[in-house]
Amino acid sequence: MRYLNENFNKSIDSNPKFQSMIENMKREVNDFYSNFHDDPELNSEWGHYYFCNDDGGRLIFDLHNKKNHICSICGKKFNGEIYDGVWIYYYRNEAVLTALKAAVLYARLKEERYLEIIKTIIGFYAQNYTLFKIHNKERQVFDNYDEMNWGCGRILPQGLNESIIAIRLINALEIVKDDIGDDFLYFTYKNMFKEMFYLLKPQVNQIHNIRCWNNSAIGIIGLFFNDKEMIDFAFEGTYNINRQLKEGVTKDFFWYEGSIHYNFFTLEGVTNLLLFSKIYNYNFETEEIIKKMFIEAYHYAFLNHYLPNPNDGWPSINLKTYSYIYQMAVKCFGYNSEVAEILKNILNNKNERTTLPLSKPYYFKNDISYEHLVLNTDFEYKDYHSIVQQTKNYELSQFGMIRNKAFNLFMKYGLNSPSHAHPDIMNIELTYKSYLVTRDMSNPGYQSRLYKEWFKKTISHNTVVTDFKNIEKTIQADEVFYTNTNIMAKSNNIYPGVNYKRDVSLNDNGFSDEFSVSSVDEHIYDYVFHLEKEFSLTSKLNLRKTQIGHNDNGYQYLTDIYEVLDFDGNLEFIRDSDHFKFHFDEINEKKVFIMKSFDNPINNKRTTIIVRSKAKNTIFKLKMEVK
Repeated sequence: MRYLNENFNKSIDSNPKFQSMIENMKREVNDFYSNFHDDPELNSEWGHYYFCNDDGGRLIFDLHNKKNHICSICGKKFNGEIYDGVWIYYYRNEAVLTALKAAVLYARLKEERYLEIIKTIIGFYAQNYTLFKIHNKERQVFDNYDEMNWGCGRILPQGLNESIIAIRLINALEIVKDDIGDDFLYFTYKNMFKEMFYLLKPQVNQIHNIRCWNNSAIGIIGLFFNDKEMIDFAFEGTYNINRQLKEGVTKDFFWYEGSIHYNFFTLEGVTNLLLFSKIYNYNFETEEIIKKMFIEAYHYAFLNHYLPNPNDGWPSINLKTYSYIYQMAVKCFGYNSEVAEILKNILNNKNERTTLPLSKPYYFKNDISYEHLVLNTDFEYKDYHSIVQQTKNYELSQFGMIRNKAFNLFMKYGLNSPSHAHPDIMNIELTYKSYLVTRDMSNPGYQSRLYKEWFKKTISHNTVVTDFKNIEKTIQADEVFYTNTNIMAKSNNIYPGVNYKRDVSLNDNGFSDEFSVSSVDEHIYDYVFHLEKEFSLTSKLNLRKTQIGHNDNGYQYLTDIYEVLDFDGNLEFIRDSDHFKFHFDEINEKKVFIMKSFDNPINNKRTTIIVRSKAKNTIFKLKMEVK
């Protein structure tokens, strides 16, 4: 297998969109390279610092102003060396991306200037690699590899980031390897890539998504330069890539950390390694696991191709968000594979691709990925057959999806690991036809104040909160019952001495939810249901402005709070021409509140319903119908 598509130039000649993409790349490369300058004395900072503390919005990276850090939502300006350091992080990522684009332009145009751009950019980082300080996202600096803590980089602030740029640099060199010269390749190997191996090797010490990236970078470097030590480490070392996949992927083919984004993020790293193993004819023992991960991901997406979003990740992601990774998989498994047919379904979905704020792949107009242009230039996706998404329970991954013609309901009922976990046992997400009714917002950057104070609190999810406290346990469900239209899960000691049971079912017109809570002691239980911002309340209610009764664990961010007086159990909301009727049974002795809460991003607000019970044992019953 060759990296560059065999019909690369021919396909571009016949496709005006590809031609526009090439012209755009030329402008971007010229813009960046005309002022390229870096300094190994400057340390980069963690990308997660580049988020607004007030609203969680990502700050805007301005290539031409390294002191300009403005929130993309509220416009607030941030100053300081941390933000300047994140600017360096983005600048160096842009430098690597420029080298990658220059390689594509050379393949297309065969102009020597693009080889010179690659030599200048990659050559600078190779020449100065050991002058970049060993540092980490905690802003610690180390003199050598023996003394460093886990998680260090040189050019960038983590071994993870260093692995990502190493892979991108090798991708660029793979395109031009026959023309750039053996002397230059050896120079980069000796001065940078071998040093990257020494940096990353001691960091591969457990089963984790970052270690998959570390292994993948080492393996790709090894395959490209035929370095047996690196190849053996990546594929046969103590925490080698095959072991990562065998132990880190559940038997229902989902990454154990329980996050949709980190599932795909892990796939991005390992699929790059699979691609290079195909190019260099190396046997990748666990490639079947990778293939099945791509297939299953299609089946736990909603009908509209938006993805459920439990635990850490980014908001409102859809299958098209990750189409660039599917392009790599199609290159590996072939145009006639099941993965290729799934990609055709993804690309033909009418919804626009939602983007990622960090480690961003390259897309032209958010439509054509770098991988499509280079790997699968002649991939015809308009002619396809529709693949019906299956209704499945992923009990080993602690979630399930139930479907009918109108509704899709996702339920997360447990956790396998505290890594990237959110405190939302028995959380649900729901879609109706083409749109979202209620979703998990995931979170903004990890250093954002609101990440800790709102997005990682139980109250921001569709579950029950006990005594206003966060769920602290990482547990699996004790019992699960599943059919195509019903999920029931039970767990004991969600809180000390407090047991939960949730039973959700779909019918033709809506869904029903029975959430039972039991304890030997009396508690305050808050049943929480968040509705997307497009929903408007139409019920005529007797409302009284009030307080929610607590000011911590996320409750402090609830606003416009009203208690519903003389409540008959019925609420009605409208979206477009659809009327959503909510009926709560057994409402006696319970209080009902309606309020606003933060969305993601928080310049939007959702409608939140809280039904409160003070008891030892209680049951919350909701039936929702759509007219």
